[in-house]
Amino acid sequence: MATPLRLHRDEPESVGSDRRLDPGTVTAPPSDRCASVRSTALPVTGPHPPLFAVLGAHGGAGASTLARWWAPAADTGLAWPGSPRSTQRVVVAARLCMPGLTAAAERLREWHAGLAPDGVTVIGLVLTAARPGRVPATVRRYRRVVAQLVEDLYAIGWHDELIACDLADLAQYLPFDPVPPRRARIHDAVPTDVHRAGTAILTRLAASRENAAPQPDSER
Repeated sequence: MATPLRLHRDEPESVGSDRRLDPGTVTAPPSDRCASVRSTALPVTGPHPPLFAVLGAHGGAGASTLARWWAPAADTGLAWPGSPRSTQRVVVAARLCMPGLTAAAERLREWHAGLAPDGVTVIGLVLTAARPGRVPATVRRYRRVVAQLVEDLYAIGWHDELIACDLADLAQYLPFDPVPPRRARIHDAVPTDVHRAGTAILTRLAASRENAAPQPDSER
């Protein structure tokens, strides 16, 4: 059975992705189930340093595929990005199944409990379909529970073409790319749900930078 989440009842159901809950309101995962920490800087695979990292909540979460699809992202594997020399903004990735949701909940509770490295900020959770077709009701219900731990939740569907496509052959999403054709092959353009999620993540990052920027003195 999935580990229940323990939230303080006075907390809102939706938690801002750029702030933590009071650690005393969250049951942290046991130490032997916490993620490892990457001490080296994230690699620069494009013309610019990555804007955010994709952390797999478990093996097979699709983090490498998502980081390939989103050109401004870096794959941090199953480890928190612990180096301040590169981005520590994290999107947690998991499969939309009970084991995947349980692993995602552990990573989110770990961050809220203050057990992730200093500087790490979770900016969203992306759930990728575990199979084609309808999601079972039990999984949908637990997804709603896990969603209480993060403000921004992104859904990626099942894409059959991935089975026969190498990572290096996947098309990439770049900021300001137009919406791709719905039936485009994945080596020509990213799927529309990948484009939609990438646009939303970058929009969120841009908004957080604007909010963090010093405001001019209105009295001058």
